[in-house]
Amino acid sequence: MFGTYVAVLKTPGAARFSAAAFLGRAQMSMIGLGAVLLLQAERGSYAIAGAVSAIYAISMAVISPQAARLIDIFGQRRVLRIQIALHVPAMAALIALAMSPAPTWVLYVLAFFAGGVQPNLGALVRARWSAKLTGSGKLRTAFAWESMLDEVIFIAGPPLATFLVIAVFPSAAMIVATVILAIGTWWFASLKESEPNAIGRGAQHARRRPAIALPGVAAIALIYVFVGSIFGSFEVTTVAFAGQHGHMGVAGLLLAMNSLGSLAGGLVFGALKLRASLLRQFLFMLALLGIVVFPLPFLRSIWLLAIGALVAGVAVAPVLISGVSLIERIVPASRLTESMSWPTAGLAVGLAISSPIAGVIVDGNPASTAYWVTAGCAIAAAVTAFLQVTPLYRASAAASARIAAGTQVATGAPAAR
Repeated sequence: MFGTYVAVLKTPGAARFSAAAFLGRAQMSMIGLGAVLLLQAERGSYAIAGAVSAIYAISMAVISPQAARLIDIFGQRRVLRIQIALHVPAMAALIALAMSPAPTWVLYVLAFFAGGVQPNLGALVRARWSAKLTGSGKLRTAFAWESMLDEVIFIAGPPLATFLVIAVFPSAAMIVATVILAIGTWWFASLKESEPNAIGRGAQHARRRPAIALPGVAAIALIYVFVGSIFGSFEVTTVAFAGQHGHMGVAGLLLAMNSLGSLAGGLVFGALKLRASLLRQFLFMLALLGIVVFPLPFLRSIWLLAIGALVAGVAVAPVLISGVSLIERIVPASRLTESMSWPTAGLAVGLAISSPIAGVIVDGNPASTAYWVTAGCAIAAAVTAFLQVTPLYRASAAASARIAAGTQVATGAPAAR
């Protein structure tokens, strides 16, 4: 099983850009939890904490596809360095003012700005893999590798964030998260040899429609809204669940259990040689996700929740792997970065919607009540996917025809009429 991943990592330059992207996005499992713990400690409200996280996420969702569009035009290096120069000071101000008597609306403004300029290394590293491996049969494994690294981040990050907040000081998790994002992003941007070619600014590009309008992209982004809602509601609810049971220190471990299940699922899924189409894989894994998440509202103890979180995670990475692979399949290579940013934006929108909803629910009720938001969103993701089968099938078929025509041109064979 591991030989498949070793072969992929032997791709020239891959180990370095994958490691840099791993470091640069290691903060993603710490920043939300760190903000919740900091603001709950300083402001005494899960609702405010959830609102700040939601604004941060919605800003990233709205602005990151526009930044990705610029990256397709000007290249990763130029745009990333501007983003990091804006993001770090904004985060520093957010952290400082969260611990001051500053009005809550100021935190909302800073969260919006910081989220809008956060680099999206997940999409960018997958664009580099695509540039290296498209057509080789190894790309799905490469995407699986990156998804597993994401899960490693979500296994290690929450316990680390919880430890930093409890053992050091309330803002320590957010400070560490921002520092490692800055270092990893700068390193990633410096690796020019593996950077995909920029398209350049031209009249034809200026007239192009946004990638969200490409066939199939909007459907997948909509499905990812519900998947993101699972993540957002699960995080806030789990932190509150641990606190209400008198074990706040295990909140990070409970979140890590979910990521451990996802890591195991992604490891197996990425190594398998499946004959089913990417669309069928995507639909099956979404249905499985709905099944394994549904029991969460019925779990009433820390130990039962730990087991339930582990089981609920097994379908997460396979859903993300198959969804990103499907995007890569159905869009032109010149639109890949922007196209991949839309599912990420969908995740952020879902997180933004569900986090404050869960925060409001847990402020006045048993925390397990808010797991109905998590379970409902898992079912909604599966139902939405099956309702979108027709446009997704048409997009996949059109992509197959486009790829076949390109192959015929490249080999000198006559194109079908």
